[in-house]
Amino acid sequence: MNFFRSEEHLHHWEGYRETGKGGMITLNSLMELFSGPYFKNRSSADWVSNMGRYTAIMISTLDRLHGAGNHWRLSPLEKFGLSIAKKLGMM
Repeated sequence: MNFFRSEEHLHHWEGYRETGKGGMITLNSLMELFSGPYFKNRSSADWVSNMGRYTAIMISTLDRLHGAGNHWRLSPLEKFGLSIAKKLGMM
């Protein structure tokens, strides 16, 4: 993980690739994502029991993050797979 002070600073980085642009995300968006219950409640005794609900919240958070590219979002097929797993009691 690399942090850059601006998008211009990122473009001047020697390892920059245009194809990786979808992976750029702001620090505020990362803070919003990692402050959700999926990450925040990991030390709770009932985390595994609530994992399905926490995962649903995390997915909705990922969908509404501003400036986050496709790298951060789940595809419709991935979302479908998670919903099937939840219905089958696998999570």
